[in-house]
Amino acid sequence: MLQKNSELTAPDRIILMNNEVYRLPQTHREIQVLSGIAWITLDQQDIILQSHEKASLPPSKNFAVISALNNMPLILAVWQDKHQAMRF
Repeated sequence: MLQKNSELTAPDRIILMNNEVYRLPQTHREIQVLSGIAWITLDQQDIILQSHEKASLPPSKNFAVISALNNMPLILAVWQDKHQAMRF
């Protein structure tokens, strides 16, 4: 579940096309699929999110890797924790 908006920055929007892969910065842990289907891998675990689904990724030393499924463009909104943003 997403945290209170006061603890998150404004969302970044990411668009991935077929065969593109995105490495989500470690500071971004809140994610929502706006359109398409996302395949997210973090710490050797896979998460599949469909359009309008949200997830909070656990803290990790690793980057999450995201790609689009089903040959459809993937549009994501991702949020960075304000506390993490101030550290970088």
